[in-house]
Amino acid sequence: MKLVQFEPLFIRYFSTSVWPFPLHNHNHYEFMFVAGGSGTHELNKISTEYKGDTMFFLAPEDHHDFYIAEECQFSVIKFLPGVLKAGINSSTTDYWDNLLTSLTRKWHLYAVEINNDVQFLNKISTIMQLMISEWQDNNQQVTEIHTNLLRSLLLLIDKRMKNANDTTAQYGMTQIERIQNYIHSHIHFPEKLTVKNLSNTFRLSESGLRGIFKKNMEMSLGTYISSLKIEMIKNRIRNSECSLSEIALEFGFTDSSHFNKFFQKHTAINPLGYRKENKVNPL
Repeated sequence: MKLVQFEPLFIRYFSTSVWPFPLHNHNHYEFMFVAGGSGTHELNKISTEYKGDTMFFLAPEDHHDFYIAEECQFSVIKFLPGVLKAGINSSTTDYWDNLLTSLTRKWHLYAVEINNDVQFLNKISTIMQLMISEWQDNNQQVTEIHTNLLRSLLLLIDKRMKNANDTTAQYGMTQIERIQNYIHSHIHFPEKLTVKNLSNTFRLSESGLRGIFKKNMEMSLGTYISSLKIEMIKNRIRNSECSLSEIALEFGFTDSSHFNKFFQKHTAINPLGYRKENKVNPL
């Protein structure tokens, strides 16, 4: 089962003695902090027992499931790479993409060591609780505070890994992960996301590209790109002071009419109406 998220960031927190989701993978990265309780986490067909405070870091193509023995409290941060760039392409883009790739490759090497480090887990728990509090205070909307706290979370984990001995070979990303990362990194440039350009970039036929994407993501390539773009546009409208014309140009629309038609097609409301209804009040 594939769970697909287009929101830049989403937070879930709950206590349960029965895991409510079937075995699945997704298109986003995910931090999970489990407080108390015990059980078994199945990740890519490998089962690991956990007890007490435990952290998990999941990459887009990881398949996972939980079997809970004692009730646990779950705090979950789900995010797309674009949230780290605050919706703007800049020189930092490659830095955050490379950091995520590095963490994905190394996590399985250090998971046990990290989860035995009580002091480190306390730091992670504090950051995640701050993110949840900000989420509650802002009606489940992403703010700049979330972006900066998420960056801090990633940097802390990266620092912790660098302090350990890395003696094991690294593994590369899957083809669908590379395609997804490329789409996320170039969502502001429509000419980069044509089927022709994507197929040339990844050395696939156009039909082969469509087939791989449909098989792995359970939706068409065009639907994925449009849905991701509309969620990023909605986030910019809600959380920035940019004019609608500036946002339209940022996402590669050459005129306001095209931008308005695209937005209304996917949301049933025009951009100005959406801003009036959803504008986040400044702190």
